[in-house]
Amino acid sequence: MLNYRVLKVLRQNIGLSITVLPSLLLVCGCLIVSLFNGFIAFLFTLVIPFLFIINIIFAVFWLIKRKKLFFISMFGCVFYFLFFNSFVQFNSLNELDKSMSLSILSYNTNSFKYDGESRALEVEGESKIADFVNNINPDMICFQEFSAIKYKAFKNYLYWFKTNIVLADKSVMAMFSKYPIVNKGYINFPDSRNQAIYADVRFNNKIIRVYNIHLESYKLASGNSYVNADGIFRLRSRVEKAQRMQKQQAQIIIDHANVFKGEVVFVGDFNTTQFSKTYKYLKENKKDSFIEAGIGFGGTYPRFNYPFRIDFALVDKKIEVSSHKNFKIHLSDHEPILVNLVID
Repeated sequence: MLNYRVLKVLRQNIGLSITVLPSLLLVCGCLIVSLFNGFIAFLFTLVIPFLFIINIIFAVFWLIKRKKLFFISMFGCVFYFLFFNSFVQFNSLNELDKSMSLSILSYNTNSFKYDGESRALEVEGESKIADFVNNINPDMICFQEFSAIKYKAFKNYLYWFKTNIVLADKSVMAMFSKYPIVNKGYINFPDSRNQAIYADVRFNNKIIRVYNIHLESYKLASGNSYVNADGIFRLRSRVEKAQRMQKQQAQIIIDHANVFKGEVVFVGDFNTTQFSKTYKYLKENKKDSFIEAGIGFGGTYPRFNYPFRIDFALVDKKIEVSSHKNFKIHLSDHEPILVNLVID
């Protein structure tokens, strides 16, 4: 009898511990990510989805068992939604009125290096990317990490510009449009190879400003580079430096966009997830196309078999997002996104 009671107490304590820990970590993670920058906040931006899923699993398990531990797991899940939108979406597909819809494709092409493989495959990668884009046939294309010489593959677009014409020391960016570009410009990010560009496009007798954005990368090395004390210190330093630069770059873009009196769209490679403060800055007073019309996890940077979503389209609240599509074509280290925006 004594052994039975001891085992029962141990079982209850184990159940309580494995339930409380994920819920506590999720609550702490939401608070830390929302209130602070820094290395710990960065780590939580990566694991928050895992913690949420674990809490859901435990909540379902304890609900089936009809145990009060259900409320502990559910508390973590509810607390998450006080700070963030869902990282998985179940929106329905909408029929498009193309006469009122502006389609924009955003794609980091990794300089046409065919998903980082050997340069012998670069020509094949160029051909496949061009074929993909031309088959999709969007109204606008916003390329990050483009190429100085690949613009001829998109000659059916009458209006375009790319950055290496003026800024040779920067990562190449380009924008192509079927609609007239009435104004355009470059936004320099200090002490960075990254930048943003913008185009004022005349569509349905309105001028829409589209920003093509490429924020600072964490530049994290792969392999076992950080599996020691010195490596962790270097990782922390790199992450915190990138966070500071991303925040500065986001503020530069926001200040620039605030001067424009019309409707604004931000698209591009933000090099950070939807849980980061940088994303939160850029999304203020805007809608995320994936949240509005996406389906699934929306991953755009599939590393370590994890669907990181770091490529975004954010639009002014007056603009309706009629569709958002993610692709899995494996022609770059990023995957493209396509959005359709209703411009009245």
